[in-house]
Amino acid sequence: MIPIFRRLFIVKLLLVMLFISQAALATPREDAIKSGFLYNFARYSDGDWFNPDIKSTYNICSFNPEFIVAAKNTLKDLTIKKRLINVYLLTSLQENIVDCNTLFLSRGDSEKWALISENKAFINLMLVGEFDGFLASGGHINFFIVGGKVRFEIDPIKLKNSGINMSSKVLRLGRIHERIF
Repeated sequence: MIPIFRRLFIVKLLLVMLFISQAALATPREDAIKSGFLYNFARYSDGDWFNPDIKSTYNICSFNPEFIVAAKNTLKDLTIKKRLINVYLLTSLQENIVDCNTLFLSRGDSEKWALISENKAFINLMLVGEFDGFLASGGHINFFIVGGKVRFEIDPIKLKNSGINMSSKVLRLGRIHERIF
């Protein structure tokens, strides 16, 4: 018979392992949900940024390889306004971000964002991130987690200044970023 302390230790160890495995499984699911949001942000927006004469595909770009894998699986064979979606992994800051329609910056990309956003105005590019201060530093949409669910905050003025008109349907779902002057 196993002593009571040993049984408690085994149960605690199993619970910790279960918790860790659940946390590991949550990341691809979370990335898939976020890529679905990106798809719908593009579907429910219009404006000058969506000129089909310029690009034949809709390009989603990110520096995060795990996000790219999830987005490719989630958005496979989908189109936005009759344009096939391509998902690209950016490997350096020197790559041409102008070819992207949506740029997704993950939690670990805040330093890259600081370098990219210096003295640049992004026209016809939807900027989506998931870290504190993203909207204040020039981003358009920022993801956050509340109660284990993915939510977003949005700055419609910055979107409009970039040539993007977001549908009121999307604006009602997100938290509108309040500017402090």
